[in-house]
Amino acid sequence: MNKIEKTPHFLRANIPYAIGAFYVLSGIVAYLLIGDVFYLSYLLFGVVATIVGYFRRENRKEFIKWDSKKIVLQDQINGKKSYPWTAVDDFIISEENLLIKSGPADGVYFEIREFSQSDIAKLRSSYPEFANLKHSA
Repeated sequence: MNKIEKTPHFLRANIPYAIGAFYVLSGIVAYLLIGDVFYLSYLLFGVVATIVGYFRRENRKEFIKWDSKKIVLQDQINGKKSYPWTAVDDFIISEENLLIKSGPADGVYFEIREFSQSDIAKLRSSYPEFANLKHSA
């Protein structure tokens, strides 16, 4: 399966860890300054946020995968979407976006401007293959 992947921004890739660290530090500082045990719950929340962020790290990746049977897209807004080529009605690659229409009310508008130029060229070079596949059984 061919795949192109976008490198996430530093903050977007590490936001759960930053939030977790903020809450851990806030809990420790508040506990030391104020002395109330309640503030240790911030510490617990920070650890939980970091653990959840670690186990959900695959959901922050953005990619496009395709083969002769289907195309799979994942971004942080739409999540993971898969379309078999037989269900794709229209496939449009513009300078900054990829549009896949499937049926009267389904499809996806996927931003590709932050992908590398070589990855976009790889996607474009496969376009004649896509045009033939979407109408085949």
